[in-house]
Amino acid sequence: MSEREFTIPEGRLQRASLKTDKYISKFRQVLLRHGLTMTSIAIFCCFFTFISSALVASLDSLFAYPSKYFFYSLIVMAMMVLFLKFTKREFNYRQLAWISYLLVISIVEEIAFRLSVPLLITNIFGMNYFLWAICISNAMFATIHYFTLRWKLRACIFAFLGGMGFSRLFSVTDDLALVIVLHWAVTFLNTPSAPKVNQLFEKS
Repeated sequence: MSEREFTIPEGRLQRASLKTDKYISKFRQVLLRHGLTMTSIAIFCCFFTFISSALVASLDSLFAYPSKYFFYSLIVMAMMVLFLKFTKREFNYRQLAWISYLLVISIVEEIAFRLSVPLLITNIFGMNYFLWAICISNAMFATIHYFTLRWKLRACIFAFLGGMGFSRLFSVTDDLALVIVLHWAVTFLNTPSAPKVNQLFEKS
């Protein structure tokens, strides 16, 4: 088997596979496998009244000072445009759609794994298990990426550690909107370009 037999999308996707159809090489595949999975988890969790109430409370600062978060978002957008220009990547409608997707998935993932899953676990087992709830939630977060996006294990470990960092920030600030904006920026830097079959995969 040649070391340059397969093509993969740009970014942190993905781990090796014996079949080319296992690769996530289209934007549509990311939407269906990753986006739909994460969104389903977030929607399911929001059916619980105590989670919906906690979600509203975590967005108090956004409701009180929307212009501040709009300003934060503009800064992130400017950073993204400068990054794309500096790295000589295209900035077109497809790239704009990808950036928008990263924002949506950042919202969904923060609702699901920084807010909802820890609340579900502590609601069942009690607040004494709060730290365990955060660890389990972020382990789920990383594991789902491993299977839905076929990330390599190392990238998933970093996803777990990054999730723990987001959880820490959320526990300190109780400001989910701020964590979402930061998640958006970090996710973009990790995978700045939309999936496209234009690079050769070198087996590690």
